[in-house]
Amino acid sequence: MPLWSTLIAAFAAVAGVLLYVRQSLPWADARPHNALSALQSSSQTPFLATTESTWDPHDHLGGNGPWILKKDGVLNETIAPPARCHVDQVHMLSRHAERFPTLKPGLRMLELFDKLQAFSSPLNGSLAFAKSWDMFTDDPSTYLENLVSTGRHAGTLQAFSTGVKLRTRYKSLLDQALARGKVSFWASGSKRVVDTAHYFAAGFFRHDWREDAYLHIIPETADLGGNTLTSGKTCLKYADNVDAKGHDYGYAKLSEFQSTYLPAVRARLSRENPAFPISDAEVWTMQELCGFETIALGHSLWCSVFTHAEMESFAYARDLLHYYRAGPGNPYAGAMGHLWLNATADLFQEDGEAAGHLFFSFVHDGDIVPMLAALNLFPQQPNLPTTHVDHNRTWRTSDVVPMGGRVIFERLICEIEPECWDNGPFYPNHKYCEPDRKEKFVRININDGIVGLPACAGGPGGSCLMEDFLSHVQRRGEQVGNFAE
Repeated sequence: MPLWSTLIAAFAAVAGVLLYVRQSLPWADARPHNALSALQSSSQTPFLATTESTWDPHDHLGGNGPWILKKDGVLNETIAPPARCHVDQVHMLSRHAERFPTLKPGLRMLELFDKLQAFSSPLNGSLAFAKSWDMFTDDPSTYLENLVSTGRHAGTLQAFSTGVKLRTRYKSLLDQALARGKVSFWASGSKRVVDTAHYFAAGFFRHDWREDAYLHIIPETADLGGNTLTSGKTCLKYADNVDAKGHDYGYAKLSEFQSTYLPAVRARLSRENPAFPISDAEVWTMQELCGFETIALGHSLWCSVFTHAEMESFAYARDLLHYYRAGPGNPYAGAMGHLWLNATADLFQEDGEAAGHLFFSFVHDGDIVPMLAALNLFPQQPNLPTTHVDHNRTWRTSDVVPMGGRVIFERLICEIEPECWDNGPFYPNHKYCEPDRKEKFVRININDGIVGLPACAGGPGGSCLMEDFLSHVQRRGEQVGNFAE
């Protein structure tokens, strides 16, 4: 067996074992024994006191957690092609895989760790474990901003496993693509994004993937004009915040909502530890630690500091940030996201042999969200309020743009069953049928869940007739405006 085949088989086996372990162990049981004991001895254990089997902190991390399946609003339990259909073109827009915190949140976490270490008295209640808690990294220059490379949520493993998964799913398309020559794929010029693309390629192509494919790295700079991957960097009115609704609009909305719930959480923790001063910003950092420590270590006691309602507020805060920073609540987002969407629509109209079969792009969550806004896949009316949690919202990011989150558009070629009739009662034995024909459809797969385009999901397997999809994209382009303007 060639070396690359052996490596792929070995990595796939490891991925399977890790997935089995993750699915087999309850959330609390994954914690170290001594830390779990400390938590159980505390006076308040919000998560552990609840026996609801449906609750999973991963569903409430607002993109700050490991990859998860799309659960909310999916149409089908299967992602296999519908009967009488096959996939002949694939477009994927993927977020980078699981990473450590970026610099600013990471430094806030280190500051919190130093503060906990400097506090001389024991801590009580929800924070009882924190005196013996150790930061998952003490070397920001090495770890922060980069992919996690160890543990069951390692971004390196997740990216490779995704490559293997999609190689299995689209093997026939890969063979056709390689028969045409090297396959191009794309990544924005961030180290963690490029690294994700590399690990994905090792799983999808082979370990020496450069013989089969070419990675185009698009710099994340403002001088590239209307490029499809990093439009948030090149839309200067947006990036430079020339008005109140530019890039920072989402942070202003986030701050508004944080003021409605963080003070109450801080007050609860302060009642348990009146001698330990806590700020609202530090409470937010603790909530961020829930997801990032889970990614780094596979578990986090910080998740158990908060009640379900408090974590739901955190998820909503993250939804607000995305919604108003680069999503439907930002007036610039649609025009930015339509660039990639329109380019994809153009390729859908070309013959597979001429255009190619596989188009993979790797970016940040802030580059995927504008595309979703342009597509209007999750229409949100009215706009998300900042005064309270909208529990009935359609805009949710936890299972859409987690670390490694991906949106896949598949072009389906489907055989349409012909309509038949006879001329009975005069000629009942004479049966007439329309000629056999094929139709093209577009199906949307988000994190292995099929999601229907609103008002256009009546095709096979929740797909949209190609003509209707193209009309929708054109209409949305007219509604969101021209990027150049």
